[in-house]
Amino acid sequence: MKNPCPGLWLPDIQEQTKHLTSLTNNLITLSRMEEERTRLQMIDFPFSDVVEETVQSFQALARTQNKTFKTSIQPMISLHGDEKSLTQLVSILLDNAMKYSTPEGEISLRLEKAGNNVKLSVYNTADSIDREQLPHLFDRFYRTDKSRNSRTGDYGLGLSIAAAVVNPHKGKITATTQDEHSLLITVMLPLKTQGRK
Repeated sequence: MKNPCPGLWLPDIQEQTKHLTSLTNNLITLSRMEEERTRLQMIDFPFSDVVEETVQSFQALARTQNKTFKTSIQPMISLHGDEKSLTQLVSILLDNAMKYSTPEGEISLRLEKAGNNVKLSVYNTADSIDREQLPHLFDRFYRTDKSRNSRTGDYGLGLSIAAAVVNPHKGKITATTQDEHSLLITVMLPLKTQGRK
């Protein structure tokens, strides 16, 4: 019996290589975030503009997946923080919402001032969210649906990286669900970091 054509294996090998590369890059990012907290480039920058630009890159993806994507971005919000890592934070939250929202589901993003904080909220419909799972969503390698996540190439690192971004900015990130069929990730970032007037 002849062996299957090696060319048939190539797509699988390429896909696995892509997944492993993504895993490696995420682990490197997480390690750097944890080890280089004092080396962040903290500057004043227009966070509203950063969020708006990041949102635009996901709008086309939402359309191709027949998902409803709504945004509400309060203009002229500035932050003192590391622009690169906070841009990555927004991207991670939107990527997570896109991956795990229901087919033809709903996704929304809201950015607004809330007292002395900036509040960033990302919502998505979901097949099922157990309230007992919520405290673990930011744990490294934690996945609520292992079979589905293995198909998407997710290794449970996205939200742990998001938490690693929020922590050195003296912020807070939480996950809640109202009906166990939707997920709301909320990030609170202080308008002024500690030690800065």
